Amino acid sequence: MSGRLEQARALQGWMSGHRRHLHRHPEIGLDLPRTHDYLEGVLTGLGLGVERHDGAGLTVAIPGSAPDGVVSVLRADMDALPVEERSDVEFRSTIPDAMHACGHDLHMAMLLGAASVMTVHPPRRDAVLAFQPGEESDRGALGTLRHDNLQIDSPATAFAIHVHALEPVGAILHRPGPFMAIGDWFAVDVTGPGGHASQPHLAGNPIEAAADFTTGLRSLVAELGVDEHVVATVTECLMGNTVNVIPAKGRLRGTIRTLSPDHRAALIAGMRDLVTVVAERLGLDASLVLHEGYPAVINDADYIDRLTTRLSSTDLGAMLKPMTRPSMVTEDFSYFLQRWPGAMVYLGANVSGHSAFNHADDVVYHEDALAIGAALHLEAADGV
Repeated sequence: MSGRLEQARALQGWMSGHRRHLHRHPEIGLDLPRTHDYLEGVLTGLGLGVERHDGAGLTVAIPGSAPDGVVSVLRADMDALPVEERSDVEFRSTIPDAMHACGHDLHMAMLLGAASVMTVHPPRRDAVLAFQPGEESDRGALGTLRHDNLQIDSPATAFAIHVHALEPVGAILHRPGPFMAIGDWFAVDVTGPGGHASQPHLAGNPIEAAADFTTGLRSLVAELGVDEHVVATVTECLMGNTVNVIPAKGRLRGTIRTLSPDHRAALIAGMRDLVTVVAERLGLDASLVLHEGYPAVINDADYIDRLTTRLSSTDLGAMLKPMTRPSMVTEDFSYFLQRWPGAMVYLGANVSGHSAFNHADDVVYHEDALAIGAALHLEAADGV
């Protein structure tokens, strides 16, 4: 039998066609009717039985040629981002304010490619392929994990790929333990009496409070980040609407990323103290509201060891690249890894001359990553 990479490369054009269709027709969130329809059509066209739950994705169970009692769960996410595309690709999004800026169109095409190969060359293990909506902010993994195909009584492992727009095409980035961060969102609401712009001493200014909080947050992150990477970013500031009025209220929003529960707790406690100090100094009322995000993506060390050992004996071995530290990106594949041991890897997809990272409105991805990603799924299903 030919190698998995060779089998996948035979479908390069087929996967590229599906990827480009999906890229042209992105959908956001959990409700992805056109994407569900399209994937279901491709999978049933391959002769596969599909379990579909609108708003919770699709799953396909494929029997192995020599099952060993362990099921391989392979996952691809489906949703796009609320971004107006600014790239110059010929297959750019046709949907206003929607773009596959994170590469989920490639993820779907890779897993479709793996499914197609499996219909001719079955995986050694029993496999379940899961296409999941709502990864970006809707915890879509939780709905997909309720599929009947994923109520697995026997031991199982979970594997997923995420393309990386800045890493060389084909590089397979891996690490045991923390792979992606815990992610939370926060809001700081500030209120005061407001007043005339000529009399700042009579009214604490929420805009000044926002500036002090943002500056103080940088110092807090620097202090906590000495022994473990911590991120806290203010991304939105809503306050004021004219030049001669001190606003009576305002709101800041942003995100925090941490790698351990201890550092998360310390960062949140420090933010609460900072809000209190800033508000008292300016004579304002302020509160911090935290919205719990995704858990960390924790790769199983034994699984990573088995995966890299297996890949080292294949054409993919030369592409392996250990990661020196975790990514501060978040991913709800973390919920899969809370149920089963497994791993996520980054797959490089950089296009020469382009420097935009995932989520940028002009990001592009190299389609040569498609065959490599499909082969990775196949190798994982064969027995990692």
